[in-house]
Amino acid sequence: MLGAFLNVSAQVEEEDQKPKKRKPLVVAIDSVSEDAPTIELNPGAPDDEEVIKRKKKKKKKVFWGIKTKKAYTRTNSKGNVIFELFFVLPEYEAPSAYAPVKYFYNTKEKKIEKKTTSRPEYGLPLHGKYVKIVNKDTLTTGQFYKGLLTGRWVWYGKDKEIRDKKYYYMGFPKESKIQYYDSKQTKVKEVVPIQFEEKNGIYQSFYESGRKKVVGSYKFGLKIGDWTEFYDAIDKRGRQRKKKITRHRNKNRIYDKSYGGPVVKYEWDEKGKVLIKNK
Repeated sequence: MLGAFLNVSAQVEEEDQKPKKRKPLVVAIDSVSEDAPTIELNPGAPDDEEVIKRKKKKKKKVFWGIKTKKAYTRTNSKGNVIFELFFVLPEYEAPSAYAPVKYFYNTKEKKIEKKTTSRPEYGLPLHGKYVKIVNKDTLTTGQFYKGLLTGRWVWYGKDKEIRDKKYYYMGFPKESKIQYYDSKQTKVKEVVPIQFEEKNGIYQSFYESGRKKVVGSYKFGLKIGDWTEFYDAIDKRGRQRKKKITRHRNKNRIYDKSYGGPVVKYEWDEKGKVLIKNK
């Protein structure tokens, strides 16, 4: 659930704050030397600096307490050699159904794919650090949590300068406003994507059943592209029935003065019969 990642982080912080046990003071007598006995902590044990280094050393393939598998992809595009280095869960585990986009490693085709739904045949969810390298230059760095974007993501330019930087939490922009149906925050009601203090990204609302209610996108605070409304029902093929598709501003021309307002492209009744078809 959405709160799982927060609980894991809290546990880690709590463990870090626990008082460290002191080593017992032991007297070691050097029988060869005529000098007075020396006093040290655990004689013969490694010094404090070495112990600290060992404690700080983390397991490279463990993220948020989950052991992962290391993987990579290699492709060629227009003369460029592209590497993607990342980690995946050892077994399939469905990412949160509320997240708009999920990322999987297709082990058969050896490539990363992003999906709006979750199925075992998509592959293994990405989990852990991610790096994209083009011609030996780092282009993107970030991390995933069970198939979802999380933490800090950075995109670099040709001269290694930071071109863009964003923060995510469980697949959503970190500043997103999330409303729930229940006090335990297990049933999401609405997710308003917020970036740079404006509505930017994928908007979603849900029925209490967990099925999608409305899905669309914002850019600079304005609705763009197609917004889809759904019925709280499934058809014979196991797909959620659509209610209406409304076209809003062109995402590439959001300030176009000729924009005349939203237009209903399609509308269906509860049985799937087309009521409106407007191209």
